[in-house]
Amino acid sequence: MPAAQSASPAYGSAYKTMEVRPMSGAIGAYIHGVDLKDLANKPMWAELHRAFLEYHVIAVRGQDLSPADQYEVGRFFGEPCFYPFAKGMDGFPEMTRMVKEPEDRVNFGADWHTDTSYLKEPPRATLLYSVETPPKGGDTLYANTRAAYDALSDGMKEMLKGVIGVFSGGLKHKKGGDRTAHHARIAHMAVQKSEEAEKYEARHPIVRTHPDTGKKALYLSALHTLRFDGMTEHESRPIIEMLDHHCVEPQFTCRVNWEPGQLTVWDNRCTLHNAINDYHGYRREMRRLTVGPERPR
Repeated sequence: MPAAQSASPAYGSAYKTMEVRPMSGAIGAYIHGVDLKDLANKPMWAELHRAFLEYHVIAVRGQDLSPADQYEVGRFFGEPCFYPFAKGMDGFPEMTRMVKEPEDRVNFGADWHTDTSYLKEPPRATLLYSVETPPKGGDTLYANTRAAYDALSDGMKEMLKGVIGVFSGGLKHKKGGDRTAHHARIAHMAVQKSEEAEKYEARHPIVRTHPDTGKKALYLSALHTLRFDGMTEHESRPIIEMLDHHCVEPQFTCRVNWEPGQLTVWDNRCTLHNAINDYHGYRREMRRLTVGPERPR
């Protein structure tokens, strides 16, 4: 067992520049004692990248980041990416504001998914910064799809070898309606291009290999994966939904609790996430940036 996951009270004892507190046995860690605006601190950034690869989701608390600061931190993980379905912020076109006002009933990011898998080169990482959080609720769930892949039977792994998924931005299978219907219920976000959603389609391996670790992970979601290439939706959907449910079994997950001034960074190559909509009557404001366009292999 790595020292950072030890049951000892000395959390993160293997890390010298930060305190690392694992969230669960499978995925996620809270990071304390760092200043992300210290861009010249090479030992800290090396350990932060190590924690990102080790835990897949890192929640760095106690930060005071402007949009410009967040943009620079994002560049450490990769070049910023455009998100097609929301307008960017002034001066930072790749960064979007995610706002749910007290009167809103629908949130952004609900349902298990990995970000923009319907693009030809999806982002390797997402950076979400909390500007305002509700006094309770508004957590985000994450799942480790590498651990989920490892837990599959040898027969299922063999069956999935070489299978290509067809991914769509249309949200055809989202509860409550497709992308257009979903955007119509989000009142306080600058959404756009609803009518073009189905044009965003890509083909990626259902089992992808992480370029940094060499580990295999499942790469799909019932939300965005329409079918397997060469198969009909009718044939594909039962397997897609089974794998989706398998990925989010409790033993593969963690739950991130937010507080203002927290930057959470996750690895889209081996995770799924789901924003919980349980804070009606309260305001929540986040800034979202995706980085590192990368073709899954």
